Amino acid sequence: MNSKEFKKSTQQLKKLADGIMNAKQPEYTNNNTDILYNFKSTAESIGIEPMEVWAVFFHKHVQAILSHAHNPEMHEAEPIESRYADATNYLNLGYALMKERDCKVEIIGRAANSVGESYDPQFGNYEVQPGDAGTEGAYLRKISNLNNKKDENTN
Repeated sequence: MNSKEFKKSTQQLKKLADGIMNAKQPEYTNNNTDILYNFKSTAESIGIEPMEVWAVFFHKHVQAILSHAHNPEMHEAEPIESRYADATNYLNLGYALMKERDCKVEIIGRAANSVGESYDPQFGNYEVQPGDAGTEGAYLRKISNLNNKKDENTN
């Protein structure tokens, strides 16, 4: 397969994957705006992590691909092309779950108002950091990378 043929093949797979994602997404998310809802709700209902649910769902597609690779004449419950396409969808979903798990945003307060107050009834006292000018009334956020156990703000 040359480069042009490979590019066409990957474009076909992406188009098939997008079609599958668009068709299945409303059912899998139960029309929830959180694309990852299916993994989270399933995880909560059986007491495991969303990434573990993802791994099981992804493995199902990989197992079907491996079975077909071992025996190309095997009866297909669904076209093998759709298994490849869905596997790419699951890789995207797994990546999104991993990114969401590893990077959390926490609201830590509101920027000081025009008289320099650093208190919000919902969040209590907090410090406005240098460089926060122009953020009066805006919510301040702290981004935590859960892979990095040392919080940069505590140095």
